[in-house]
Amino acid sequence: MDTTVIFMITLSMVLRLLTFAVVINYYKVSRLRTAWLLIAAAMVLLSLENLFQLLALRGISQLASGSVVPHAAGLTVSVLMLTGTVLINTILKRLDTVERTKKSVEKNFQMLFDTTSDQILLLDTNGKIVEANHAVCQRLELSRNQLLSLHFADLKSGPHVEGVLDHINRIQNGSYYIFETELRSKTGQRFPVEINCSLIDIEAKPYIACVARTIAERKELDKKVRIAIIETEETERRRFAKEIHDGLGPLLSTIKLYVNELDGAKNTHEKEESILFINKLVDEAVDSARNIANNITPQLLTDYGLTKAIVHFTDAINATNLLQIKVRCSNIDRQIGPTLELIFYRIITELINNTIKHANANIITIDFRLSDHKLLLDYRDDGIGFDLQQAIEKGDNHMGVKNIISRVRSMNGTFNFQNTNPGIHIYIAVDTLARKT
Repeated sequence: MDTTVIFMITLSMVLRLLTFAVVINYYKVSRLRTAWLLIAAAMVLLSLENLFQLLALRGISQLASGSVVPHAAGLTVSVLMLTGTVLINTILKRLDTVERTKKSVEKNFQMLFDTTSDQILLLDTNGKIVEANHAVCQRLELSRNQLLSLHFADLKSGPHVEGVLDHINRIQNGSYYIFETELRSKTGQRFPVEINCSLIDIEAKPYIACVARTIAERKELDKKVRIAIIETEETERRRFAKEIHDGLGPLLSTIKLYVNELDGAKNTHEKEESILFINKLVDEAVDSARNIANNITPQLLTDYGLTKAIVHFTDAINATNLLQIKVRCSNIDRQIGPTLELIFYRIITELINNTIKHANANIITIDFRLSDHKLLLDYRDDGIGFDLQQAIEKGDNHMGVKNIISRVRSMNGTFNFQNTNPGIHIYIAVDTLARKT
């Protein structure tokens, strides 16, 4: 009997010590450590109770029986266990709240993931598709399960397939990468996209998040802009040719006739009159050539810079009292280079000419500044406005708008247009570090 009792008491003490070890481990990883300390202390007291029971059976100590100590120890254990349990209940409630919050966040994220218009793909580091949202499924005409069985290369068309591994290597080396490519739907339809890729960690594993946007409309607009650039260049060539042909050409032809007449002059007086008239014609030809050259590159712009050229141009218009132009130029210096100076001069004068001809405006405000190596143009008028898309497609009275957009695109700048009712608001930004010449 004593052997069985000793075995059971010893086993109970071992189990309580093991429980103590487990509780101490929880203490290390738990935020609310008090509960585990209380339970650990209770386990120590219970283990001591077993120890004193063993000592009592051996006749070594009688603390485990016949005194107030066992009752006090039992009461202490009960208090410790009760307090620890209450605290653990608090932990469990917090965990339940966290779990419900987590599920709510996951649900909202999944809803956002599936309802966004952007086409989102999640790839592993080998390029295999591991997740896809509704937008990309709809665009590619494939179900989510079908997409999850594919590699990213399976979505690309023609020669674009060869660049997949290169894209993946760039993403892994740089964490972020943007590129344009062409994807193919289930029915074989091809469409151009711009894809923003970034390297992210999910549960300590690296994945590639890809956000694709269809750029067919942008490609079409780029095509129209390229055509507009060619048309603008041809228009400028025809205008210069006409000015030379109609203005400078007749003057030179007349000079040639009078020079030929010098040999046939009958007296000195006739020669002097011819020479005097030739000098006048030469002066006119020089002025005409200067005006043509000034139309190509304004002399004021070349000599004094963009700010003074703009102010001089707008002051001349303000003097007519047709409308009021308010100009503010900040930090525009000669360091931006002659190319940017000429392009922005053409853009601003083109915008003003469009407003004068078509907008019936009373006030134009121009805010032109250099900030963080970016040229920023903010142009507004209070006129009747117009349809930008129609102006781009048809040209007609707003041919200048196509010229402006083509110039901005030639500098890799951004062009934003808004009808403000009344008037328009045009915002242009160009990176001077990228375009400085």
